[in-house]
Amino acid sequence: MFTGSCMCGQVRYEVRGEAGPITHCHCPTCRKAHASAFSSVTAVEAGGLIFTAGEALLKFYESSPGKRRYFCSNCGSQIYAKRDEQSHYILRMGTVDGDPGIRPACHIFTRYMAPWYDIHHHLPEHLEWPPKQEEGSPAIPAEYEELHTTMQDVFHLATRKEASTSLLLIMINIGEERTDTPPYITDLICRKIQLNVRDSDTVVTIGNHRFAVLLPYTDAKASLILAERIRNAIKGTGQQAISACIGAATLSADQLDPAAMVESMHTIIARAEHACRASQQKGGDKVTHCDALTPL
Repeated sequence: MFTGSCMCGQVRYEVRGEAGPITHCHCPTCRKAHASAFSSVTAVEAGGLIFTAGEALLKFYESSPGKRRYFCSNCGSQIYAKRDEQSHYILRMGTVDGDPGIRPACHIFTRYMAPWYDIHHHLPEHLEWPPKQEEGSPAIPAEYEELHTTMQDVFHLATRKEASTSLLLIMINIGEERTDTPPYITDLICRKIQLNVRDSDTVVTIGNHRFAVLLPYTDAKASLILAERIRNAIKGTGQQAISACIGAATLSADQLDPAAMVESMHTIIARAEHACRASQQKGGDKVTHCDALTPL
């Protein structure tokens, strides 16, 4: 058993039973949440984390669909995180008092490692999850890396809630004969997209003239409605003639394999890419949807 507390001391807990090895996580949300190069965590079974004081002070922030990060509402100390589909807590080691008797095992999500930080020890480093969770899975295209963590959380929650997930790929066409787009135009387009989606949706720039929009809890029909709204909004950007080819793809809950989420990500990306190309071939400024029956 070991104990821990927040910075102000009002939230206190005990960990009874087994705790997993310590992992250093470099994902963007952990870095932002802890204002640090990485977050050190361990897995504790739900029944093994006992609050002895201040549990009522805990508040949470849902950093991605289905994942809540709990913190002391008085001093702000991060205490633990919990995903809806998991039976364990992700305990923040920075709040542990004394020596817990466990030691670091590895660094994960080092592809997002802070450029000003260097790892100087013998621990294994993984670009994302450790190899046992990566083996046999197709690689996610580099331009979608920023979406990877969010997409994984969305798919796990979609399986639990029996909900559909959609992905939009947007290719911008500039009316003028030019090989580049002024940065302010790209920023304006991104802002237009963000203003026409929901707070739960994620917008990412994936290359020159291209954007991806991840839509949780969204079936094919709803994705097409949102895509048309975005397409019409983009038309009025700046003083140039701008249009958009938009490809949409949807996976229902029964098309998601909880044991092979990377394959599901690969599938929805491939379908959305196919739909975007089809939209472009039809003359652009159109929305095309690709489903399981559409040949790739």
